[in-house]
Amino acid sequence: MNTTPFPEPEAPELERFWTYSKFEIDALVTRLRDERAPMTVYWGRDGEFAVTQVMRVDAVRNEVHFDLPNQPQQQAQLLDAAELVCVAFIESIKLQFAVGAPRRSSSGGFATFQTSLPERVLRLQRREYYRVRTPETLGAKCLVPYSGDRDQYESLRVLDLSVGGMAMLAYPRHFDPSDPRVIDRCYLDLPGVGTVTVRMRIAHVDIEADGQTRRCGCEFVDLSPQARMMLQRYVHRISVEQAHQHGPRQVA
Repeated sequence: MNTTPFPEPEAPELERFWTYSKFEIDALVTRLRDERAPMTVYWGRDGEFAVTQVMRVDAVRNEVHFDLPNQPQQQAQLLDAAELVCVAFIESIKLQFAVGAPRRSSSGGFATFQTSLPERVLRLQRREYYRVRTPETLGAKCLVPYSGDRDQYESLRVLDLSVGGMAMLAYPRHFDPSDPRVIDRCYLDLPGVGTVTVRMRIAHVDIEADGQTRRCGCEFVDLSPQARMMLQRYVHRISVEQAHQHGPRQVA
């Protein structure tokens, strides 16, 4: 089943994927905390969202605490929402649940918001990471090392991007796209989000019509939680803009 980072609608055909077991729900939310999985919370009719993660789970008190976004406007909107819809991915599983009445709290010295544990959780198997094409206005670039001492870099255009990998456009002047090894210390510039340091492996190379340009499909290796969160934030930003312009997109 193909899935997107957006909340799944209420539909009869999805009923079999919901779990209502308190034991299973507690275990799933606790796993989100243990793996520091990036989570997107949505609220409002215009699809406002923020990227967060589960910080603490208290099954006895029926509480879950989430990292509070840094931006004051997002904080105010989130804490004023009547309901939040939460979406996260663990390996190949999409998890979705709704919580209500968020309240400001703290956990381990960090600013958090608190809700009751969800009453049900949706679990969907996905085929692949949700991928977006990078627009020219927010186009991403990747600095890839090519010298033996790893001190020289070539800037490559990123064509599309997901949390699992990306496609780049390469002109083989310095960087050799046919090298199968894991490439360390690649710097991925994500406009509006920041710079992410990634390790990647070239998965496949296609030759464009001009016979010179190479389209390189890359997969990320051992992403840090911080890098994963920044990548997800960029993907969500682009996908939300595309949805507003053209309507929701489906995974190819």
